Amino acid sequence: MAKDSCSVVRLPSSKTVIFYAYAFLMSLGILLYVVWGIAYNAWNIFAAENIGIYALVIVMVVFGLTGMLLYYED
Repeated sequence: MAKDSCSVVRLPSSKTVIFYAYAFLMSLGILLYVVWGIAYNAWNIFAAENIGIYALVIVMVVFGLTGMLLYYED
């Protein structure tokens, strides 16, 4: 009779998952800035016609960076 072998899967801690979620948010904000700038040739974040999208970019990058700083594990 063969022995049953059980392998335990080690999951990352919740702090690590949250850290990478914030890193993804920051990366998504930077990607949105680059794609929007290429698509519409709009690199000036202070132009009135682009203020909405760049407000969203700034919020995504700032929240992502702040979350990464708060959940960083040594």
